[in-house]
Amino acid sequence: MTVIPEMEFKSILDEMGFKQPKRFLMNSPYDYRGNFPAVLKVSSGTITHKTESGAVVTDIKNIDILAEVLKGMKNKFPDETIYAEEMAKRGVEVIVGLINDQQFGKLLLFGVGGFYSELIRDVTFKKVPLDRYDAEDLLEELKFGSILNGYRGLKANKGVLIDFLLKVSDFSIQHQFSQIDFNPVFLYEDDYLIIDAKMVI
Repeated sequence: MTVIPEMEFKSILDEMGFKQPKRFLMNSPYDYRGNFPAVLKVSSGTITHKTESGAVVTDIKNIDILAEVLKGMKNKFPDETIYAEEMAKRGVEVIVGLINDQQFGKLLLFGVGGFYSELIRDVTFKKVPLDRYDAEDLLEELKFGSILNGYRGLKANKGVLIDFLLKVSDFSIQHQFSQIDFNPVFLYEDDYLIIDAKMVI
């Protein structure tokens, strides 16, 4: 199995029209031309747990802090690609994934994301390709699907979510993979953003 570096995978997603935060390849702090706060990430085919290894730093509030964090990251990961993104405002968090199962073929995974995702383990699967009725079923099958209706002042647009799930389904038909993870995806009242993305082939 081969992990596609995240920045490379996100460029593929850009070409397919998926929505993501603005992204900048970072060789110097002045390569960043987005708004603050920012997030600095290492794009690697070998680092699988970015948070634990220090390969992602969030909530960078200005250019001076960005320069300091970038310098430390370059020293720690001298052979890796480093990029920055605008830090997205918080939304309703979900997990969307794809698995190429030897027995069942390509499956789409959908579940509750965020802080409690590992504790709750509220996920459901559908074989792809999906139609709109399949996507609606995915939403209904979640035990905690009510969070999509509003949680802590956050609301998700179910129509936008269904369109996104159908777009992921289309992507799965056009590409070969072992596993794909969009975790988390932030859902808003009128839009969505893919925050982290991983592709294994």
